[in-house]
Amino acid sequence: MNSTPKPPWRRPANKRDVVKLAREEDVRFVRLVFADLFGVSKNVSIPVEQLDDALDGRITFDGGSIDGFVRGEELDMVLRPDHSTFAIYPWRAAPEGREGRLICDIAMPDGTPFEGCPRTTLRRAIESASSLSGTRVGLEVEFYLFERTAAGDPSTTTADVGSYFDFSANDRGEEARNAMVSALGSMGVPIASAHHEHGAGQHEIDVAHDDPLAAADHALTLRTIVKHVAADFDLDATFMPKPLEERAGSGLHADFRLADDSDAETALYVVGGLLAHAPGLTAICNPTVNSYKRLVAAWDAPIYAVWSERSANALVRVPPGQKPARIEMRSPDPACNPYLALAVLIGAAADGISSGTLPGAAFAGSTYDLSEGERRERGIGTLPKSLRQAIAELDADPVVRGSLGDHLYHAFRDAKLEEYERYRRAVHPWERERYLRLY
Repeated sequence: MNSTPKPPWRRPANKRDVVKLAREEDVRFVRLVFADLFGVSKNVSIPVEQLDDALDGRITFDGGSIDGFVRGEELDMVLRPDHSTFAIYPWRAAPEGREGRLICDIAMPDGTPFEGCPRTTLRRAIESASSLSGTRVGLEVEFYLFERTAAGDPSTTTADVGSYFDFSANDRGEEARNAMVSALGSMGVPIASAHHEHGAGQHEIDVAHDDPLAAADHALTLRTIVKHVAADFDLDATFMPKPLEERAGSGLHADFRLADDSDAETALYVVGGLLAHAPGLTAICNPTVNSYKRLVAAWDAPIYAVWSERSANALVRVPPGQKPARIEMRSPDPACNPYLALAVLIGAAADGISSGTLPGAAFAGSTYDLSEGERRERGIGTLPKSLRQAIAELDADPVVRGSLGDHLYHAFRDAKLEEYERYRRAVHPWERERYLRLY
């Protein structure tokens, strides 16, 4: 890593500013980045001589090649860069130049917004939620760093033995995480803090509060940078929600800070909306079959739809005495599409305000101590226990479906049902170990 721009990176004010910055920073290539249905970062790389064309929306790509777009058809779709997202990658693309990045929305050939674009979907959700105007979002992103084998292959082993907030001068993971924070800062991603997490080899980077669209952009950038920097240290970074059975899973907590003029009643309605729609949100916020191996009664993972001021395993946490109010949604995991996850969370929160949904009394203690009878008596719901169950809850929630839009809802549903069916039919090592000789 070398020759990085000095943080903080200045967000360009307009298209002309982008061109000027690219010239000043000796940019030779620009990656036009967008997210697919699953939140995977895709890109089209162009020489800097094409930057003006890109900024004017004249660069196209085959949308028929991207999951959730228009599979089965060959259709030139338009990349619409957001000039405010221009940044310089903290590495050199070639000895003679550097590499820039612009995050894009997707448009149809006639220039109209593509209804299957995740970023456009979040933008639409923000515009629809006028009651949440001024709300900012912070993200707590957890991930594991694993050693590579002698042959350079990935593994799930680590020499790290640390836990919460530990520090070791000999830990390559600590060095790598510091380099990640530095690289993210150089690209304009505001970092609030970073620390070792519960599991050996597990880390957390906290993105400071920003407007929701920028927060989702930061999450997309973070996943790319973390993986790239980890490789420089001969480590592999994974955002898989539950890579190891006997260690803590990784979450992506979304921390909503309401507008300065929000009152306590509005905060309660937001909490009420999140709890009421929690089952329907889960397929989007926890989108893989592996996600549900994290959502178990261990390591403070949330499994019940309750809110609390202090409980570490409540679904929603509202720290007391915060003005403006902060509301932390703790179920999402880092495999989610950040644009879609924030879109449905915002939709649920806005519905809570418009419907006047109250969340009931705050929960005290550990939710893991609740008996089934106590949960029934108090009307406490349970999060879905599988991806298939979560999709059924999504089907039953018109508010969450409406936040996605018809195209994305059906594309996501079809893809995840296929994924679950493939998982259901697969024979896993545990089954062979348990049954092969027994029967």
